Amino acid sequence: MFNLRGFARRVEWQIVGSAFEAQWLNYLLNKQYYPRQYRLRLRLKPPALLKLNLRNRFPRCYPTRRLLKDGSYYYGPFPSLAAAERFAAEFLDFFKIRRCIEELDPNPSHPGCIYSQMKMCLAPCFAGCTDDEYDNEVGRVVEFLDGQGQALLRALAEERTQASQALEFEHAAKIHAKIEKVNGVLRQKSELARNLLELHALVMQKGGEEKSVLFFRVWQGELRGPVALSLDENVPSPVPLDQQLHNLLDSLAGDSPPAFPTQALSRPSPPDGPALEPMRQSPAPPLTSTARPVHSRTYRAEFVPAVPPWEHLSLLARWYYSSFREGELVTLNADRTIPHTRLIRICRKILAL
Repeated sequence: MFNLRGFARRVEWQIVGSAFEAQWLNYLLNKQYYPRQYRLRLRLKPPALLKLNLRNRFPRCYPTRRLLKDGSYYYGPFPSLAAAERFAAEFLDFFKIRRCIEELDPNPSHPGCIYSQMKMCLAPCFAGCTDDEYDNEVGRVVEFLDGQGQALLRALAEERTQASQALEFEHAAKIHAKIEKVNGVLRQKSELARNLLELHALVMQKGGEEKSVLFFRVWQGELRGPVALSLDENVPSPVPLDQQLHNLLDSLAGDSPPAFPTQALSRPSPPDGPALEPMRQSPAPPLTSTARPVHSRTYRAEFVPAVPPWEHLSLLARWYYSSFREGELVTLNADRTIPHTRLIRICRKILAL
């Protein structure tokens, strides 16, 4: 009833150790052999993000699924567009940037909106603020989103302390209630959702080989890898684990990191058969074991931020927000230092499962 001899030359397969690795391999193969249909075949859709459009005179923050190279800041991915919209609606209550969608031309005759009447917007529509005042407020929004809300919490905590010292206990209680509200909003945002320019992380999965762990590197939302770390102690010349981690993760910063695991396919390809070519990826700076200085930047970027492949973000979000997620995600700090001790502990935890 079903015979492959008439149109198949060989059968190839790849041993994987996790569903995430299988999904990544399936994505690479589909993209290579079905370049026009792979998104439909894999049922990929753009991830849910928050966009801060900086090219507008009066920027606003809103949910979107369109990832464009337009100089805007993007935050995410979120589990759904509804979750991104809910988070934006609640955290914007702490700031006074506009929420209207119209193109604004400040005019004193403009009637304004409900937010301006409630003093929840600087009202640039009827010239209720200067451009510099609005820019400062947008800068506070960027600082909140980039810093996971810590700058606002520190400012509120300091204000609460000053009110308590001045014996203004009612005012201090109001500030304390606001701090609790900020913490409640921040709890709605996952560890994965952040500025895509600062989305640096490691995805750790169980490898297909015995006593091995796979590492995927997330560089500004782009997935790279995998590379395998073997924890087999029966080797002739053992190398310290921290040195192995450093070497493996640095290998993901080259011009063409391996798109497939290092082991060969189970059956060699004949001379006249098609070969599987690894997909080339753009280089990235290596991870370091020592801290690097972080350069300050204004939110009005003079450059066009890099835009990661949205398919990578979609695959990452599909795995991270899955109810049956396997493996671990380790986010990296701005200096991208390697937390050796934590990674080794997670490796042993993964192998113990």
